[in-house]
Amino acid sequence: MTIPHIWYQKSQWTIRLTAVFWLIAKIGTFKLWTADRLLPLVPPFAFLENIPNSVHLFLYIVVLCHLIFTLINTNCRWIYFSTIFFEILSCALDQNRWQPYIYQYILIFLFAGIFFKKNIKFTNLLQFLLIVIYFNSGLHKLNSGFLYNVWQNMILHRFIGLDYTTIQSPWLYQSGYILGLIETFAGIALCFTRFQNRAAWLMIGMHVFILVLITPIGLNYNVIVWPWNVLMIGLLYLIFIKKVQTETLNWIKLFSGKNMILFVLLGIMPLTNFFGIWDHFLSFNLYSGSSMKMEICIENPLETKQYEPYYSSKKTFCKTQSVIQSDDWALKELHIVVYPEKRVYEKIIQKWKLSNPNAKAVFHIYKYPYRKNDIFTYQ
Repeated sequence: MTIPHIWYQKSQWTIRLTAVFWLIAKIGTFKLWTADRLLPLVPPFAFLENIPNSVHLFLYIVVLCHLIFTLINTNCRWIYFSTIFFEILSCALDQNRWQPYIYQYILIFLFAGIFFKKNIKFTNLLQFLLIVIYFNSGLHKLNSGFLYNVWQNMILHRFIGLDYTTIQSPWLYQSGYILGLIETFAGIALCFTRFQNRAAWLMIGMHVFILVLITPIGLNYNVIVWPWNVLMIGLLYLIFIKKVQTETLNWIKLFSGKNMILFVLLGIMPLTNFFGIWDHFLSFNLYSGSSMKMEICIENPLETKQYEPYYSSKKTFCKTQSVIQSDDWALKELHIVVYPEKRVYEKIIQKWKLSNPNAKAVFHIYKYPYRKNDIFTYQ
């Protein structure tokens, strides 16, 4: 078997794996892609409000058909651009559809379309995408919110079972930063052929741990990202471990000419999230504990009985008995977390008030460490 044919096979495997897990994500979040639900739709533009549910369903079915076609035939260039077109139309109807895995799948199909049958360039771009994901995801974990929300509460307390007194030991609590540093440096190591194999295996180990943490073995949390983690393991193996020849990324060729747009999109824009310019999920800010959340304090629950399945026992600011945590609501109804941008929460609040004028609710948009400028209250 020739080297070019092996590169071709790797590209085909990558595309088909992406299509499979994209299908799983779409089917597993079916209600997200409809208008028939309680969590309000939040389109980015006013003219996209009140689109009939039939349009949402049409776009959903069209994308599913495209993905199924891709599984059958990966040698059709137009299918990649057509899939992207219809998925972007669907995502334009609700910002909560802008989930990080959907963004990643769109990017992979974009690479496949741009570098159709240019398998080495396609693989190099995938390498760069994974480098960017791990580098940025690691950087975003270097904050106190990650230590508090993820390291302390999710891993040490709920998963391992340590009590909070033990966790507050400075060396144990601060050691959570090591996880972010490992991911950041693994992203850097993936840039160099010499270290790619070890860094890839390290990241595979991280994804295995995440799967143990969030599947029924552990916390049984956020089911829709389970297959995404499986896909990431497959991509790491195909792209960085199963090599056909020693080859370094050719940065000059990879991002010359029109490809500079991709470099800006992936290499520059995610870093601007630290300055509040680019959105969290589009910057691969994943499980960092630093993004905003929303809590709804319901003072008149008799007016909101339809929301009872989404009530939460967790309270951060609420004094009322009936409380909804936005992520718990979204996970139960749509199998996603809310797109964590202040503008999205404010739109949800606006629509809640229109739908429930007599509920007398108080809304808190907040993030750790709960300083005055981290909390926004609406009535």
